[in-house]
Amino acid sequence: MSLCVCLQVKVENQYDFQDIASVVALTKTYATSEPFIDAKYDVRIQKIGTNYKAYMRTSVSGNWKTNTGSAMLEQIAMSDRYKLWVDTCSEIFGGLDICAVEALHGKDGRDHIIEVRKVHHLQFVSIPQVVGSSMPLIGDHQDEDKHLIVELVLTRMAQAIPRTPVPSPVRSASGQHVQVRHL
Repeated sequence: MSLCVCLQVKVENQYDFQDIASVVALTKTYATSEPFIDAKYDVRIQKIGTNYKAYMRTSVSGNWKTNTGSAMLEQIAMSDRYKLWVDTCSEIFGGLDICAVEALHGKDGRDHIIEVRKVHHLQFVSIPQVVGSSMPLIGDHQDEDKHLIVELVLTRMAQAIPRTPVPSPVRSASGQHVQVRHL
């Protein structure tokens, strides 16, 4: 069994970077580095079937990670740009029915897509598996989102498994088999 741990560390200068590099060297694994984005807030755009929602999360605690410490989460209007992002990511991964795009809105006014969360193979999954996927549900409308997922799964299952009349053997009170047709 392998364990995957992903840590984010803000490094202020080359000396801090060297310290982190020495710690990584002890773990016999690897690390990546990327430019720091000073974020004003982060945005999450989710698609469940034909339903779209966008959320903005703003740090209240002043932490450099907007998803750490105290943060305010509010649903915001779905812009054409956000819809284009999530629809494009859905198509890139083969036409996903359920996915989300996460982005940082920098203090410089630029947006940076940082992650795509997706649910694979929607057929024949139970709701705990969907909710436990790499796309957790957020916000005040989680019950609505769960209902949307249930409806989507039922629709996909109905498309994949056509309902045909199949006789089912049922025993009568006398113990004889009786044919019952389910429609």
